[in-house]
Amino acid sequence: MGKFVSNNKKWFMGLAACLVVAILFPQVVRVRFVWNLLSLIMVWAVVGMGWNVIGGYCGQVSNGHSLFYGIGAYTVAITCQYWKIPPWISIWLGVAISVAVAFVVGKPLLRLKGHVFAISTMALAECARIIFVNWKWVGGATGVYIYTKGVNEYLYMQFKNPLNYYYVFLIFVVAILILIKVLDKSKFFYYLRTIKGNEMAAESVGINAAKYKNRAYMLSAAIVSIGGSLYAQFILYIDPSTMMTLNISMMIVLTAVMGGVGTVEGPILGAIVLTTISEYSRVYLGQYGGLDLILYGVLVILIVLFVPGGILSIFHKWSEKRHASKQGKSEVVGG
Repeated sequence: MGKFVSNNKKWFMGLAACLVVAILFPQVVRVRFVWNLLSLIMVWAVVGMGWNVIGGYCGQVSNGHSLFYGIGAYTVAITCQYWKIPPWISIWLGVAISVAVAFVVGKPLLRLKGHVFAISTMALAECARIIFVNWKWVGGATGVYIYTKGVNEYLYMQFKNPLNYYYVFLIFVVAILILIKVLDKSKFFYYLRTIKGNEMAAESVGINAAKYKNRAYMLSAAIVSIGGSLYAQFILYIDPSTMMTLNISMMIVLTAVMGGVGTVEGPILGAIVLTTISEYSRVYLGQYGGLDLILYGVLVILIVLFVPGGILSIFHKWSEKRHASKQGKSEVVGG
């Protein structure tokens, strides 16, 4: 690990600087709406990084990740309601269930290609939503309230101060970001990139595409499940219409696409931009009969059309131009 840190010294220094800003910013801007916005950004950063494993690195565009988002949320809700299990434990139960479901459904689903796979994942998520709507034990269409009186707020993650949610979620984001950074240079992710580029070519050189796609799907499900669990603890109420819809699946996809698929930091940047646009347009334009959704949709379309590589690609192009300019000047001086 020490060698890894030394090889990526600049990246970790940048992460440390961003972390300092992330910690101090809400202390300077003491507005509850901003605090809530920051917490939501952290949640969407988690699910964006999760989807990016299967969609960005492996090239398997899943439009049904609301399934795992919902599993994570319902696990912490049900275990708290029936057995008073703290979310610090039940989050990982949700991860285990999501991984198991991903393993089972991933075997047949990942045999499908392209748009057929995308549509099949949508159908799977919709089937799960209908099951949860009619499943009385998990609250059915009414949903589940998580708030419990008289419990320790730190043990059950039911904070009186909303800023505490943000700092807890920030820890999860940093941990998952470092995990993705470590995996980014691993043999596992190189195999995924090869499969994304050409699956037949990958298999011809000995890569078991089915096995690694399934592993990517399980890892993706696990991370997205964590995001769902955190969101459930944040709002303390869940139901199928808010956790397991196609809209949630599309938001998960757009978070990664907007920031930059197949990149380490892209989903976080996408979460910042997408969530900020979504929340501010909802607050200031929501009263005008859906105008907020129209503006939000137009902005998303413009970014996808004119910046297909994601917002992070703008910084990469700028960095490449700057490097090329410096190299050109040095050659002129050398000449």
